[in-house]
Order: sequence, then structure tokens, then C-alpha cells
Amino acid sequence: MPVSIHQKGVHLSENELRPEEAACPICAYAGNRRPVIALQRNPLVNLLACRCGCMSASRMPQPNVLSDYYGRYYDATGGTATFDGSDRFARHLFRQLSDAPKNDLRILDFGGGVDATISRSLARQFTERGTRRVEIALVDYNASCQRDWGAATVDCYRSLQEAGDGFDIVIASAVVEHIAYPRDTILGLLNSLCEHGRAYFRTPNVASIVQLAGRFGVHIDFTYPAHLHDMGQAFWENLPASLGLERDFSLIRSRPSIAETEFGAHPSRTVISHAFKLPWLLLRRRYTMVGGWEAVIARESHPQQ
Repeated sequence: MPVSIHQKGVHLSENELRPEEAACPICAYAGNRRPVIALQRNPLVNLLACRCGCMSASRMPQPNVLSDYYGRYYDATGGTATFDGSDRFARHLFRQLSDAPKNDLRILDFGGGVDATISRSLARQFTERGTRRVEIALVDYNASCQRDWGAATVDCYRSLQEAGDGFDIVIASAVVEHIAYPRDTILGLLNSLCEHGRAYFRTPNVASIVQLAGRFGVHIDFTYPAHLHDMGQAFWENLPASLGLERDFSLIRSRPSIAETEFGAHPSRTVISHAFKLPWLLLRRRYTMVGGWEAVIARESHPQQ
């Protein structure tokens, strides 16, 4: 399951909520979006399913609510990433993102924590295989870490605009679902890629699990307002068309996400995670209870006119 054990849902009052959303925050579709699950009641907030595949909260938190939450987030999580085994994740990312070897590599780590743990581990995967130098741009609310890590350097930024563009790799792991209006962020991440660059996204895909459990009287915390969207296979495979990006970007990988936990650290959660993901190998799009999704999107090259 992709939900961090450090996050818990919070019931928001009326004055902590924005008005009900008239349109999908991704594709701007203003037609009917069916309710999937109730995220909270009194005041009611539903998770609404859009035809683009994204499921989003019907009411978003006020900006100051999210600012306060994430201002204290790393104090609650011990100041580091919550993924079990950064080297394990980095090996997985290397397999997903590596292409032709390059002497110099630029990585954009969006929301990678205060110390860029995952991107530094990924940089090591590349340097051990011949890459001479890796530049990491860390974009995070609390970004603050040492710049020089040998063959890799880390520069910290508070926004995508400050970080610039021309990146070979973009990592946005378990982050866009926290952003109330992520359309511009996703576009910004993709547009920051250089030609042939690749972007990795990992997002929750838990709505169908929460819905099924509720039918049996079991409550699973969606962790609203930490998680504002549920983004699975349908969303990522529709994304280039939803945002009008088919000419410049292509989806090259789309599958259930790597398990967040390791057996040695969290045996029961790890077994459950794998058990939920396995049926997808047979049922594919007919099965949605995978817990999390990952997608890799590549920037295309076009011949000069």
C-alpha cells in the first residue's frame, strides 16, 4: 500500500475548506463526476471520479491548511523519506529510467525530502556504471541539504521555476496526489525534461480498496487532506490525451507501483501489498485494487522542419 504510515486523515471544518470544485482539477471537465467514496462527513467531502481517470476530492483544503500541515510534516516523519530501503528503490528507478549512458546527468527530484535520499541513491547507480557527474536539483518545501556528495551535487529550490529545465530524469514519487491543483505541476515537470528525458511518477491507487472494505464495514483511512487525488492506470494512460501532449510526450511504462515496504521491516504490510498487486498481472485493466501506480513518460524528439 502506498500510504505512508506517518500520515493520518484529519477532519476539516467548513472554514478550512474551499467551495465545492466545479470542474476536474486535472482536465477541467465540468460535467458529471460520480462520487466514489466519502472522504469525510459534516461537512461532506466526496472523492469524485472524472472521465480522464483521476479521482479528486470534491472540496480542497484552504491553502493555509496545507501550508501548516506540510510545514510540520518532516518533524513528524523524522526528517527523511518514508520509503523502506532507498537503495532498493533506486535500483528499481534505474531499471525504469536508464537509457543510453551519459557522461553527465541531470536529475530533478520533486518533493524528495530534506536530504534527497532517493535521488542520491539513484545517482550512485549511474556513477557506478560509468556516469562521471550527476547534478541533482531538489525541489521541496523544506529542502535543505549538503551540496557536495562526491560525484553528485545537490542544489535545493523551493519551486519548479527556480530549478529550471533541461533534465534527463524527473522523479515525482508519492507527491502529486498531495497538490490540490496538480495540472500545472505535472505540465511543469514534463516540460522540464530535455529531449529523450524521462519522468517517473508514483501515486496512490487505493479508492477501490477503500470502497470494497467499506462494504464489509471496515474503514481504511484515505488520509484526506494529505491525499487529495487517486491516480491509477486509467489516469496515467489517459494523461497525454487529457493534457493534449500526444505529440511531445509518450507513456513508456505503466504498471502497479513497487511495494513501499520491505519484508524485514514491515512483514505483514509487505505481504498484503504484494497480494493486492499480483492479480493485475492476469486481469490488467479489469483489476484496480493495486494500492499504488507508477508511470514513466518520455519526451519525444522531432526532426527539424
